[in-house]
Amino acid sequence: MNKSQVFFLIQKNTKLQDLKDFFDLNYDNNCIIQFETDYDHNHIFLKEIQKNNSTNKKSIVLISKNLTLDNFNNITPTLQEALDIIEIEEIERSLNI
Repeated sequence: MNKSQVFFLIQKNTKLQDLKDFFDLNYDNNCIIQFETDYDHNHIFLKEIQKNNSTNKKSIVLISKNLTLDNFNNITPTLQEALDIIEIEEIERSLNI
């Protein structure tokens, strides 16, 4: 089973292009993206994440204690839970579920 995952932290000074570059470099990795805190500009990042989630064949998991999205299932409050989600989704992909 592939244990490849990468981490990206969205902070107040993070630029959208940084996130786009991250996805370009890591298209074949599972991605864990943590929001440092809630900021007004998070909706811009969320749109980019959702866009990549629909084209990426790997898992994208968000870590946030306050975020909730109706159309994005993989939101968790801790890194360990993010790793667990990735492991479950890797097993599902290997079983073609």
